[in-house]
Amino acid sequence: MAVYTVSDLHGHYDLFRKGLETIGFSDADELYVLGDVIDRGAEGIKLLRYIRDHKNMDLLLGNHEHMMLHSVDRSGRALCSGIDSVIWLDYNGGEVTFAHYAALTEGARKRLLGWLRNRYVVKTLEVNGRNFCLSHSFFDEELINLRYRYAEDHAVYNVVWRSIYREEPGTNAVDLYDQYDYTFISGHVPVQYVKCYYGGGQVPPGLTALWHGNMVDIDGGCSYGEHFDDGTPEHENGMLFLRLDDLKEFPVRFRQAPKHMEEQR
Repeated sequence: MAVYTVSDLHGHYDLFRKGLETIGFSDADELYVLGDVIDRGAEGIKLLRYIRDHKNMDLLLGNHEHMMLHSVDRSGRALCSGIDSVIWLDYNGGEVTFAHYAALTEGARKRLLGWLRNRYVVKTLEVNGRNFCLSHSFFDEELINLRYRYAEDHAVYNVVWRSIYREEPGTNAVDLYDQYDYTFISGHVPVQYVKCYYGGGQVPPGLTALWHGNMVDIDGGCSYGEHFDDGTPEHENGMLFLRLDDLKEFPVRFRQAPKHMEEQR
């Protein structure tokens, strides 16, 4: 049995299935998906239902699932007029997700919403003697192993939206994490963005996680689609599966790297 994490799938169902094949995922393994399964790509609802229907997979809420829950009708009707509906539909790729959601039966929509409301926001676990803390982005000790339906919404908002990798007041302090005996695994901000921001405007080749003290960012950049910003193939967007048993990374790319890049590895 092995325990894996991945984050920010953003509707790319085929790439996710390719990732499961790459890691040799079996019924004896476990997978934690750290939010943002939906939006941008076209098959977010299909991904949500696939994860829900596998007992050895679990989803932690991301900011995109949070927007969805604040946008669609709570009763399961095919309506989208909640407080986040404009920012979700018009600015964050929710239109394609809502179209597929609305195509479900009302009963299927109700079941999906009920499952989403019962997901964790912050999850801790121990693997091979190492303590891990999983979340979509930020951290709140009060939300550890608390399901969304029982959590204060402003606290959930902070965990799924805030990030130490963005210039926001009060978030850019690694000592928040240093005081805990956890290896923190999160996504939300693509590693390409962080490497570019902290690397003087250059993205190092290859699709790899970002390790920073006791924090690991595994957002492989699916929100960008196949290429990061300028369309350079060397930037290699995709998904980053991380095996917690030995911290081995399994990058799954939209496209194979150019031959000269492969030869450098």
